[in-house]
Amino acid sequence: MTLPHSVLKISGLTIESGPQFETGLTDVSLELNRSELLLVHIERENERLPLADAAEGLVMPQRGCVLFLGEDWQAMSVDHAAAQRGKMGRLFDDEGWIGDLEVDENVMLAQRHHTRRSDGEILEEALGLARLFGLPGLPRGRPGSVRRWDLRKAAFLRAFLGQPAFIILEQPVRGVYADLMTPLLHAVQSARQRGAAVLWTVTDPQIWNNPAIHATTRARMFGSQLEIVPEAL
Repeated sequence: MTLPHSVLKISGLTIESGPQFETGLTDVSLELNRSELLLVHIERENERLPLADAAEGLVMPQRGCVLFLGEDWQAMSVDHAAAQRGKMGRLFDDEGWIGDLEVDENVMLAQRHHTRRSDGEILEEALGLARLFGLPGLPRGRPGSVRRWDLRKAAFLRAFLGQPAFIILEQPVRGVYADLMTPLLHAVQSARQRGAAVLWTVTDPQIWNNPAIHATTRARMFGSQLEIVPEAL
């Protein structure tokens, strides 16, 4: 996949808070280009905010716009928007499993839906990621019957599967820092080397300040406003 230089561009984005989000966004602007990583520190009391959903075109703004690969989500047809989301990978803060599908089916679902790859090809890539994150294979069984630790690892497989152009990581190592940070950094580095852009949110200041992440840009959320920190590590 040949990517445009700009993967994600948010301009003057304002989204009001509501039942789904603890806080909204006010006049937020940022840009992520190929191979860049934006690390965003969010406040613990305002963890539920619409930044990731807006980046994925799942929530429409009151003002401003969000461009993905140069196209405005608001101008896309439903089918085209769905196809564009197929170029994204996301690790959800709440993991977002479909309860009536087995975990391995959850992991492979997007690739089966959005691409013409064979199940064998998808499975081969998924198994490679499983080895990276310390799984002997893809977890089987419904999400409610799989160990929490294995579910967390499977969420990483789903986020990176298919070599997405844009990867959203919502607090990916909360509670699992020591064991999963190293394979996560390896997966992120590989993705960035092939041109993917990464949006990574954290609440832990130590992770936000971790030089091993090699963030292109660091930013902080203060309530509904985002402030870019001038000096990136």
